[in-house]
Amino acid sequence: MPYMDIWMYNSRPRIKVFLCYFLIFIAFFIFSDIMIYLYTKSSFKPMESYEIQTTSPEITVSLAESSKASGNVKGTIKNNTEEELVNKYIKFDFYTPRDVNVGTKYIKVDKLEKDEEKNYELGFRYADVSSVKISVVNEEQAKNATAEELEISPVITTVGLIGHILALYVVL
Repeated sequence: MPYMDIWMYNSRPRIKVFLCYFLIFIAFFIFSDIMIYLYTKSSFKPMESYEIQTTSPEITVSLAESSKASGNVKGTIKNNTEEELVNKYIKFDFYTPRDVNVGTKYIKVDKLEKDEEKNYELGFRYADVSSVKISVVNEEQAKNATAEELEISPVITTVGLIGHILALYVVL
């Protein structure tokens, strides 16, 4: 075998195989992303009702959804008073279809100027939630809250769902 034959090796079949694997990987990635999106959309249902128990500051809810084990609440808070809001908390009380309080969460609103608007997002891990009551409380009222009530659970995204699926795959 001449010396140059080693360096002039035909690598085209390797590239074809690599491209085949790459295309299979891309197709699997797109398929799994679509399936995960459809699964998450089908598992979360809009909450039957939510009640906002305050008019000042103005709280709006743009998304309130729950599944059998978790859920999300998103919206805005706007200071429609004449003074600055300092150290207030948004309190969320979560209820089952039989009006049993399964948990409470708090979001701290540090400082809100007059006519200022902020977005909020809350993820929760309570089972079988069908409604939520939202109110604004002072720092003194939220002092007795537990660490779990003050913790804002992250909303599960596609990456979190993939992690759960991989963990199930490893366990099974």
